[in-house]
Amino acid sequence: MPPIRNPGPTLNTSQPPSPPRPGPTLLPLALLFLIGALWGGFFVLIKIGVTGGVRPASYLFWFTLMAGTWLYIAATLRRRRPHFARSHILYYLRLGLVRFTFANLILYTVQGRLPVGLMAVIMAFTPIFTHGISLAVRIERFYLLRSFGILLGFGAVLLILVPRSSLPDPELAAWVLLGFGAPLLHAIAYVALSEKSRPRGVDSMTLSSGTLFAASFLALPVAVAMGDFQWLSWPFSKGEIALICHSLIAAVNFYAIFELIRIAGPTYMSQANFLSVGFGVLFGILFFGERHSAYVWAAMGLMLAGVALVNMRRDKGRG
Repeated sequence: MPPIRNPGPTLNTSQPPSPPRPGPTLLPLALLFLIGALWGGFFVLIKIGVTGGVRPASYLFWFTLMAGTWLYIAATLRRRRPHFARSHILYYLRLGLVRFTFANLILYTVQGRLPVGLMAVIMAFTPIFTHGISLAVRIERFYLLRSFGILLGFGAVLLILVPRSSLPDPELAAWVLLGFGAPLLHAIAYVALSEKSRPRGVDSMTLSSGTLFAASFLALPVAVAMGDFQWLSWPFSKGEIALICHSLIAAVNFYAIFELIRIAGPTYMSQANFLSVGFGVLFGILFFGERHSAYVWAAMGLMLAGVALVNMRRDKGRG
C-alpha cells in the first residue's frame, strides 16, 4: 500500500476574503484634464513656433522627427520598439502621409494666421467629420441624434463664416475654410486606417513612433521642395524652443492617451475633445489677449453640443 502523502496546509475558508483595495478613481479624471490641457497648449506652442521664425514645413519635419524619437526611446525602454516589416512600413507611411504630413502642414500654416481659440474650435470638428464620413461609406449605422450632432457642427461652421462681424478680419474666412482641412484629413485617416487595417502585434506607442518617423521622412522632401527647410541652431530662437517643447509634451500626451484608454476606455478619452476647446480658448485669452465675437461663442456652444451627440452612442459600444 503506497504511503499517504502530506497534502500540505489547507486554506482556511471560514474567513471572508479581504476586500479589494480601492483603485485610483481620480487618476482617469486627472489624465483626462492633462490631455485636454496639453491639446489646448499645443495650439499656443504652434502659434509661437510658426510666428517665431520656424516655417510650417520645417516645423512639421522637426516636430515629427523629435516626437518620434522620444516615443522610440520610451518604447525601447519598454522593449517594444517599432516593427519595420513591409506591412508595418506601408501602414506607417499611409497614416503618416494623411494624419500628420498633410493635416499638420495645414494646421501649422493656418495657426500662424488664426487666433489660438478659433483653431481649437476648428480641430474639435474631427469626431463630427469622422462620423459623417463613416455614414457616407456605410461603416457606421444611422442614428438620428448623432446625425443631428453633425448638423449642429455645420451650423457652427456657418456662424463662424457667414456673419461679417464674426471674425476679427473678414479676410480670415479663407484661412478658416483651409483650417477645416486639418480635422477633415484626420477624420479620413481614422476611417480609412481603422483598427481592422492595423498591423497585428503592435501596441499604440510603437505604432505612433513608427508613424511619426514615416511622417518626418515624408515631410523632409516637402520642406526642401517648398524652400522651407531650416536647420535648428544654437542658441535656439523663441520659435525653436516652442517647437522642442511641443515635441516633448506631445510624447507625454501620447503616453497619457494610451494610459487613459487602458484604464477607462476610448469613449472616456474622447471627452478630451471638449476640454481641449476650453483650454485652447482660455490659453488664447491668457497668452495672446484674444477676444471672440458673440457668433464665435455661439458656434463654440453648437460645436460642443454636436460633438456630445456624435459621441453619445459610443457609451454603449455601438456605431
